[in-house]
Amino acid sequence: MGADNLADFHRWQRWREIALTMPIAVIDRPGSTLSFMSSVMAKTFDHARVPERLAGTLARMRPPAWTFIHGPRSLLSSTAIRAARKG
Repeated sequence: MGADNLADFHRWQRWREIALTMPIAVIDRPGSTLSFMSSVMAKTFDHARVPERLAGTLARMRPPAWTFIHGPRSLLSSTAIRAARKG
């Protein structure tokens, strides 16, 4: 998920169940880098945060497990990218 979604993740229906069901990779988004640590999800599952260097093994980890992945950031939204591909 994008880091911008992490701020509101605790408002998702059954968000705790989701976090307990599958590992989660949070991708850095412009304007969201610093705020992700103050999110309810990050605080609730702080004990389950995996170092970014282990992100490649995240899919094989037993949940709860999550990581924050830094990298090149783009202002493009996934919605805009999907719309462009349809055109």
